[in-house]
Amino acid sequence: MDSATDSPTLLVIGHETDTDTVPVLAGTLTTWAADRGVTVVPVVAGAPMPDPAHVDAVAVLGSAQGAWDDSVPWLASEIAHLRSAIEARTPVLGICFGGQLLARVLGGRAEPASGRRENGWQEITTTVPDVVPAGPWMEFHFDTFTAPPSSEVLATSPRCDQAFREGPHLGLQFHPEVTPEEFDLWMRRLSPERLLELGIDPAALRAETVARGEESRLASWGLFDAFAERAGLVNRTVAR
Repeated sequence: MDSATDSPTLLVIGHETDTDTVPVLAGTLTTWAADRGVTVVPVVAGAPMPDPAHVDAVAVLGSAQGAWDDSVPWLASEIAHLRSAIEARTPVLGICFGGQLLARVLGGRAEPASGRRENGWQEITTTVPDVVPAGPWMEFHFDTFTAPPSSEVLATSPRCDQAFREGPHLGLQFHPEVTPEEFDLWMRRLSPERLLELGIDPAALRAETVARGEESRLASWGLFDAFAERAGLVNRTVAR
């Protein structure tokens, strides 16, 4: 930004949606940004995006597509955009698909989860609880990542890596941002047959998401504060 008094900007990239829905899909990241005085700039993968050198940070949200699948029409342009962000030293926060894509761009791997997929609220093992608390966190993924060799793995589960950081960049497999409204959007994308196949009871999982709402929000805001501090946004945000 041009001066320390300007509001820092967070480019938030959504997938298979529209720009009006991106803030809903960003869940508690949106409310955190509003509280901290960070301006969210919502965009959709495949559409024109601002130069990452002209924003203060980038957040990449989840997707029903695979971060490993080069047949996805918009994936190449999003990879190019993330590479530009990294070259410009613009911090990147990757969530679920976003974490998988960030891992891939930084030299790790994104791949189908196969027997390693996780769905529902789960604890994780963390080495840095002040950055990534143990949870419980919402897991909802059909793919996964292997952290880049040059990165620091911050958290794991019995099935896969859950969080890594490299410089100012933070990649997550779980969904810290989830809200009941975001969860409802996820469920609309899955048929009853698919939910049955996955062993998911949407009513029960939504009820748990509601019950955990405030606890999860507070934990997610702490995680976003830690990212913001390492990303250099802390001088323009108020951590609580």
